[in-house]
Amino acid sequence: MDFSPQSKNLTASMKLFRILSVPLFLYFAYLQLNDPDPYLWFPIYAFVALIALASLFRPVPKFVGWILIPIYLVLSGYYFSQTPYFGMEVEEVREFLGLLIASAAVALLIFKK
Repeated sequence: MDFSPQSKNLTASMKLFRILSVPLFLYFAYLQLNDPDPYLWFPIYAFVALIALASLFRPVPKFVGWILIPIYLVLSGYYFSQTPYFGMEVEEVREFLGLLIASAAVALLIFKK
């Protein structure tokens, strides 16, 4: 599945990660449409899917990561501070973990070959 000159520089595992990230994060974004505040959560996951898709064709500028990752980490810190206790039934815990996953994915997609 060679898409472009960018693809030739990627390892097979990173190429697979990028390909799988597109539908996975689009699905995560879709699930947020049922959330009380989809205007916040849909773009968070949709941006990761867009970055994954774009990174299949050409390198995504690093400044995108330098902008999104701190935003996601600050939000995750906020949601972590709002948790009464750490359990998966607590919405803030799930939001905190989702933001950590999104941050890690953006870091891998932008900064790793």
